[in-house]
Amino acid sequence: MVKGTILLIIVAQGCRGAAPSPPASVLADARRELDERGRTDQAVREGFGTGGKLDSTQIAAMMRTDSANTNWLKAYVARWGWPTGAQIGREAVNAAFLIVQHAVHDTAFMRAMLPAIVKSYERGDLNGSAVALLTDRIEVKASRPQVYGSQLSFKNGRWVLDPIGDSAHVDERRRKMGLPPLAEYLRMVDSVTRAP
Repeated sequence: MVKGTILLIIVAQGCRGAAPSPPASVLADARRELDERGRTDQAVREGFGTGGKLDSTQIAAMMRTDSANTNWLKAYVARWGWPTGAQIGREAVNAAFLIVQHAVHDTAFMRAMLPAIVKSYERGDLNGSAVALLTDRIEVKASRPQVYGSQLSFKNGRWVLDPIGDSAHVDERRRKMGLPPLAEYLRMVDSVTRAP
């Protein structure tokens, strides 16, 4: 089923090239839906990993939210293509990105959406950090070294950086995508983990 959905999305986007703009009512509904789904996505993650502990109830809630959000976005993209900032606003496009970034249960969908995320960045709808985060998440999920050093795993009550390819030049790549130096990022993560 997942492969069929992804194939449908790819074929639909390829046949359309630039998908025709959905009707105003569809765009208004999509904007509202994405705004709400983006708020829910972030609310369910509030405090995750704080104090060096993971909450299984919170993890289950995140999985339910992510699954529902992914299913909604896959259906929208299959019908209308990836939304643009001109259509629904940058905040709603960012919410769509969050849904893709958190679709860890459906890495085929994440991979299929990476070109759309890159185009959104090139249009100015998303920041470079979106491309970096999704690229790294896809690489880590495929058991390959990440490119930008954005992904961590929770081990023994701490967030630990997943392996990075060409780590000597990671800060150069991070700077190009608008990310802070790796050491600064890790200090921030550590301070959140230690919070009571």
